[in-house]
Amino acid sequence: MQAGLVSCAVAQDLPGAKLKGERVFYASHSLMWYVPEQLAELASAQDIEDHRLIGLQRLGASRTLQHWQQPEDMNEAKKALRQGNVDAFVMSPIQFPDEGIESFVKLGLKHNPQMRFLIQLSWGGGDIDNQDFPKGAWDTPDRNKTPEQLAQMNARNIRAGEAQVDALNDTYGNGEKIAFLIPTSQAASELRSRIYRNELPGLTDQDELFVDPAHPSAPLEALNTYLHFAILYHQSPVGLPAINKLNRADRPQWDAQFVRTLQEIAWEFAQDYSRAGLNGANETKPPSLSDSPNPNEYPDLEFVYAADIQVGEALDFGQVSAGSRSVIPITGGTFQGPDIRGEVIPGGVDWNLSRSDGTTEADATYFLRTDDGVLIRVSNFGVGAPPSGLRFTTPRFVAPQGKYEWLNQSNFIGSLDIDWTRKHPIRLRTFRVRSKVSP
Repeated sequence: MQAGLVSCAVAQDLPGAKLKGERVFYASHSLMWYVPEQLAELASAQDIEDHRLIGLQRLGASRTLQHWQQPEDMNEAKKALRQGNVDAFVMSPIQFPDEGIESFVKLGLKHNPQMRFLIQLSWGGGDIDNQDFPKGAWDTPDRNKTPEQLAQMNARNIRAGEAQVDALNDTYGNGEKIAFLIPTSQAASELRSRIYRNELPGLTDQDELFVDPAHPSAPLEALNTYLHFAILYHQSPVGLPAINKLNRADRPQWDAQFVRTLQEIAWEFAQDYSRAGLNGANETKPPSLSDSPNPNEYPDLEFVYAADIQVGEALDFGQVSAGSRSVIPITGGTFQGPDIRGEVIPGGVDWNLSRSDGTTEADATYFLRTDDGVLIRVSNFGVGAPPSGLRFTTPRFVAPQGKYEWLNQSNFIGSLDIDWTRKHPIRLRTFRVRSKVSP
């Protein structure tokens, strides 16, 4: 275990132990400029006397590579790393991979082998996936997004960031973790999802979290600062005071419970995100078989695509031993996701069973053609009983070698939505089952 992590873990585990302060340098764009000052407020409130801001190098809308390429006489980040007095170097690239991150990692470890590198996964300005930057709805972004839309919005950039951090740890960690991700984008999406579901008194519109198409208002700044505190110090921010900017806003709804909710969201994401480095920090006893699983042991679902499917008139196959069979022709449709899209080819069928116990079984086989001309076979089975009926399926894929062969290498779950008033009444959403603790 790295020395910087030891100090955090010891302070966390020993009752009454005082947290050792970290010496921190930030190389950042404007979605993180506010963090150093606000985090210093929290460190003071937590009585962390030796927390030190070594420096903040600011470049608007910047890649980390731009910080690395600053002229030597202006490059405060390089100067600080060469002096070897930085414990945590914090970066905020717009998109991944960013070769500037690796350059700073190599320089930092050369002068302080015990240091850590924290990398913020920022939300996309203009509500985009940062892989597409600088494209976006910069004039009037549509902030009224559903939780599903929010989960997809920055998914490609998050996966690219995870891949780069995993590679950095494999290459430079010597068996330990030296690079960590701050899941700011994911925590912001959770906050917006709660607003969408009317679960956050004090905020009624997702647009209240922003002062322009990209920059955060006080609640989103606070959420991110609490998240940074949790990951820097491996310490829950729950119970810390509101940042001064929230107090100065003079919004009575932003009361102690509102602040606590922001802190709880930050702590939840710090603990549950494996690449934040806190997994297992609060375990005090080994789990028994009767314990509920740790949240990190539950699988994650990664959205793959949504398909709108047209079906023809059902053909009555007749009674069989288990119930009534019908053949439902699949006559076409479209599908689209972050990394795959195309059309549903006519000619598939659903070998459907209405069982005598009221349960419905779907057993469909059909083909997808991607927009780059690749054919993929789908076999989709589902079962559902009253009162909810058939709502979930388990799709399996056969894809040729190449760009889409990852479909052959994973488990998937689907959700089924039927609305006969739509042109394509069947909507199937497909999700890949992923582990929280491994790629």
